[in-house]
Amino acid sequence: MIKFKIPEVNLDKFQLFTAFVLFWIGLGWLGLALSLLGIFYNAILVSYILLGIIFLAYLINFNQTKIAINFRFFLIFILTLISIFIFSFYTTPTIFSGRDQGSLSEAAIRLAQNHHLSFASVASQEFFKIYGAGPALNFPGFHYTAQGNLSTQFPLGYISWLAIFYSLIGLNGFVLANSITFAIFIFSFYLVARYYLRASSAIMATLLILSSFIFAWFFKFTLSENLAMMLTWFGIYEFVLFTKNKSRFYLLASLTAFTLLVFTRVEALGFLAVVTAMLLIKYKDWKYLFFVVIGKKILLVAGGFLVLYFFNLALDSSSYYSMLKGILSPFISLGSGLKDYSSADSVPFLATSFYVLKVFSAYALFNFLLFGIIGFIYLWRHKKFEILVPFLIILPTFAYIIHPSISADHPWMLRRFVFSIIPVSILYAVWFFDHFFKKRMYFYFVIVLLIATNLMVFVPFLTISPDKNLLPQIEKISENFVESDLILVDRDATGDGWSMMTGPLNFLFDKQAVYFFNPKDLAKIDQKKFSAIYFIIPDNKLDFYRQGGILQRLVPVQDYSIENKMLSLKTGEKQEMFSAPIELPKMQDNAVYGKIYLLKN
Repeated sequence: MIKFKIPEVNLDKFQLFTAFVLFWIGLGWLGLALSLLGIFYNAILVSYILLGIIFLAYLINFNQTKIAINFRFFLIFILTLISIFIFSFYTTPTIFSGRDQGSLSEAAIRLAQNHHLSFASVASQEFFKIYGAGPALNFPGFHYTAQGNLSTQFPLGYISWLAIFYSLIGLNGFVLANSITFAIFIFSFYLVARYYLRASSAIMATLLILSSFIFAWFFKFTLSENLAMMLTWFGIYEFVLFTKNKSRFYLLASLTAFTLLVFTRVEALGFLAVVTAMLLIKYKDWKYLFFVVIGKKILLVAGGFLVLYFFNLALDSSSYYSMLKGILSPFISLGSGLKDYSSADSVPFLATSFYVLKVFSAYALFNFLLFGIIGFIYLWRHKKFEILVPFLIILPTFAYIIHPSISADHPWMLRRFVFSIIPVSILYAVWFFDHFFKKRMYFYFVIVLLIATNLMVFVPFLTISPDKNLLPQIEKISENFVESDLILVDRDATGDGWSMMTGPLNFLFDKQAVYFFNPKDLAKIDQKKFSAIYFIIPDNKLDFYRQGGILQRLVPVQDYSIENKMLSLKTGEKQEMFSAPIELPKMQDNAVYGKIYLLKN
């Protein structure tokens, strides 16, 4: 009889936390690999989760004598759980077409449903005949492959992460996916802060994170910055541990996080470049660094990551083209900065930076940036470089203050800063206050004041849940159609072009809905492939279809209305927008009325 001996794995308290997070990062890597291989099945994911839970339970049981309940860590744990519960309660899955969060959600849902990345329908193939391979303008966030299938335009890291949880528990999985990333981000940030600050100051820094509007707001959206927060700060934490005790375990953990981030956000390339540069500066001899400090086993793992990266590049080249444009845009657009979302024009660098700082000030973020940079300068001048490791890793993203490469509407534009610049600014601002104020009373007074200013922005937005009641109304509209119908939907049919109904009509309610914007396309569609062709048009857009020569061919068959609450966005001339004082958006009731029309033969 063969006896199996389970190896004794002896871990310290830091390695136990690392092992726990690596379980989730491993799940992210598994989801990415399955999506690339086209075998994204629940059975594989569930098997990994069960095996991982058993292994973690074994680690905890074997090391239970070393596990002690730390009051401060327990406090952070409770505060994080409470925050996640509150944020989740006021979150509605962002699954509507038109902007990045909807496109990422749809790509994840399609991956979970189809078990592979590309998909097609009769409707999408008709529009492929019109536009050919390239951007699928009628399906925002997707492009046509050479074979006429739809595939995402975004990097796969966050998409596969969302798909894991959607495949397990449905739409609520999106909230769970962001909850896990947020919790790990908070713990990692606290541990990084604890490494450089006294315990009470590290708690204060974490409270500034939890009370800041920007983190609670983007928790509500399926945006890749949520996964990036977890991977960036866990990667930083593990690298900091590596610089302290030279354990390859921590270096491998950091590498695992940052390389997964490469499949999620373009900024990861900058982070890895800085990490490599710091190692080369410290060890100077690259041979000693790679073959002694790092070791052949980690180099072999890094080689495996590189192979997967190029495999991903071959399958998802369009997303990397977009990422490359993001990297090069500051250099090829030296005369421009932010995009004015009310026009196609751009704004010069200086005006852009001034506008960014104004937005920071309006959302109670400017003080963190200011004092964080002061802390950085102080440490740099006094050559305390060992304390600057997190700041230096994050440093490449500070280019976004000069060139955010994003539309100027806020709070949307703040997504550029949520996972790197704001957290690291808070960290070094607290370090500065901790160092500057010799009396703790003054330190706590400043922190309480900053928390109070945070809450002035945080509290009014906390209960806002964008598009909370939109999905049930779309479901009701979907009942007017059958699967063989073609449904051409105007961009403003819901009253908000960033929250179109086409995505949910397709992937949730099995209808062939298409965002329709070019009247000339109608003549190019093979109408015989559909049982009927319908239009969903709001009353305020009838002139567009009248001028396009379509309205006279339409027969109204059903009235519809949609009531929704949405943030008011200030529009206007570019000069006014960037010179006027910043006003925080407010929730406003929006009602749109229109009709469902049948196209006459």
